[in-house]
Amino acid sequence: MTAIALVLLGMLAGTLTIGTPAHAAGEPSDRVVLIGVPGLRWGDVKPKATPVMWRLAGEGAIANIAVRGVAPLSCPADGWLTISAGSRAQPIDGDCALLPAPRRDGSGAFVPDFGELRAHNAGTTYAARVGLLGDVLNGIGGCTAAVGRGGALAAADSSGHVDYYRSSVAKMPHRGWTRCPLTVVDVDDIARTPGERTAALARVDDQVDKVLSQVPVDTTIVLVGVADLQDPGLRVAVTAWRGDETRRKAIYLTAPSTRRPGLVTLTDVTPTVLRLAGAPVPTELSGSPWERGAARPARQSAAVKALQDRDLAARITRALVAPFNVALVGGQLIAYVLAALAWQRRRARRRTVLAVTRYVALAAATAPAATYLANLVPWWSVQHPSGGLIAGVIAADLAVLAVAMSGPWRRHPLGPVTVVAAVTALSLAADAIAGSHLQADSLNGNFSLVAGRFYGFGNLTFALFATASLICAAGLAGPALAAGHRRRALLPVLLIGAAAIVIDGWPGWGSDFGGVLALTPGVVLLAMWITGVRVSPQRMAVAGAAGALIVSALAYVDYRRPADQRTHFGDFGQQLLDGQALAVVARKADSMLHSLGSVWLTLLVPLPLLILAFVALRADGRLSSLFQEAPGLRAGLLAVLITAIIGFAVNDSGIAVLALSALIAIPLTLAAALSTLERRLGVPDLDDGAV
Repeated sequence: MTAIALVLLGMLAGTLTIGTPAHAAGEPSDRVVLIGVPGLRWGDVKPKATPVMWRLAGEGAIANIAVRGVAPLSCPADGWLTISAGSRAQPIDGDCALLPAPRRDGSGAFVPDFGELRAHNAGTTYAARVGLLGDVLNGIGGCTAAVGRGGALAAADSSGHVDYYRSSVAKMPHRGWTRCPLTVVDVDDIARTPGERTAALARVDDQVDKVLSQVPVDTTIVLVGVADLQDPGLRVAVTAWRGDETRRKAIYLTAPSTRRPGLVTLTDVTPTVLRLAGAPVPTELSGSPWERGAARPARQSAAVKALQDRDLAARITRALVAPFNVALVGGQLIAYVLAALAWQRRRARRRTVLAVTRYVALAAATAPAATYLANLVPWWSVQHPSGGLIAGVIAADLAVLAVAMSGPWRRHPLGPVTVVAAVTALSLAADAIAGSHLQADSLNGNFSLVAGRFYGFGNLTFALFATASLICAAGLAGPALAAGHRRRALLPVLLIGAAAIVIDGWPGWGSDFGGVLALTPGVVLLAMWITGVRVSPQRMAVAGAAGALIVSALAYVDYRRPADQRTHFGDFGQQLLDGQALAVVARKADSMLHSLGSVWLTLLVPLPLLILAFVALRADGRLSSLFQEAPGLRAGLLAVLITAIIGFAVNDSGIAVLALSALIAIPLTLAAALSTLERRLGVPDLDDGAV
């Protein structure tokens, strides 16, 4: 434990470096016009069908925007209220009803029932302050102007008042575009006529053209697809500076909230337009201003095609994640049942039964890592992307399985198991350090459509990484432990455990607040079990305190960095100072408890974990021969159980953390047990001569 602490504190003493910060997406200007088009996606923006928006995209920086609100499917009201509050918000009824018509008040207007909207959203787990955008602009002596119902909903201050309002672009006089630093325009043709998309897009393009023809040429234009409408997906985001040739560079937008070139979020819109309008950006906002990201292809068609591909990948992986995991678990169960039946009825073929079942278990344990490795190739570009993704996962799975079964380690019961765990942990570690590219929209990674996390370890990735790291450490400690060299066995546990904690928690790598809280006790307790130290409740409490200490140190160091370079750790430190940390904790606790509403997970996940606990705690049971040959495995499984249970409690994915841990730990344990059974029955090495 002391060694782990020294390693981590040494790392924390260094200077945090997470790459060169991106340039701001635009310096403050006097005028900003935000044009929101609910349902607009990059597939709609074409040179001939929508020439005005196509030209606008060529004049500025572009990106996909994740518009996820409180609910999985965002409606226009969700989008406009989220822009108003700068955090996820929703209408009271939660459906896609028509937006309320503002009540005229001189040259301005009031949004009906705005007080009820504010109270409703203030009471949600996101505690959204509807009207914040208008309040900030009014606070600097400015004003807000709006066109259309959605524009009024976004631009209204906390009283529901918009200073200048017109119901349509055609009714907005020329001078109206210059009255206020921000004008919000709702172009809702797609939402009003969803069955006439082609005609609606032509009208949208015409409306955007009318706006551009009336606003001064030095006005900053922000074009956003503010909602999903019918199908969740990534939408259009453009920032254009028509009057400044020096800003017309072929670039993608990005934001500190995503750290992905070509991807921003809807909660980033509010701080972006505030900065562009020369207004202060409140620290309480959950998003961050857009920035100039990586260069995009010189040909605009290629740049837009890349954004369409990422949208396609996001939609396919989100749709396939449940069927994939159901097939993975169901396929294993069927294979194991068939193997049990064959074992009873075909005694002469028991050698084949053992071999096939062991391969199935190892392949199943390898599958989670394969879902990330599949992103090494652009499967979304093939003719049938869904088939390309599945083929990529299968190919990666077989490649890792071949490595696990081809070396001299295959003769040890924990050899292939340790290799699979090592490949899983190393793949995820390397990806986190490199920027989380493989995790982006993989089947168990960070889903853009969920818009919960875009970089570092998400909760599902953490569960796989932590489980694989602990089993790998236990496997490597096994030979020394079997020889009676407990101190020598401790070395791989300390090295792998400390490295796993650092990679999981380091800002800009794993950036995983709850993961460190869960993984640190697992590593400390594994070290105790390996060295034969008795684990008491007091020592378990010390192990938990070590995790809290490391998290606090990471949060403090990250908080000391500039606000636009902080990660989740530094943001939480700021939230503590602002008095918002309790609301964040309450929201995560609420999400964790809601995860228990998943009937299948809640009913099925405890069973394999109870079996795993029974196996690990019964050292004299049916797997006693396995624990004799691989004495580190029992300690590793206990460490996995501790980490998974704490991870369930402190992460908002809740029971999904337990499910992903079981998804790799159960088949690895089974594979090791089958290997031992082969040797106990005197079955020859089935892998001799394997490639």
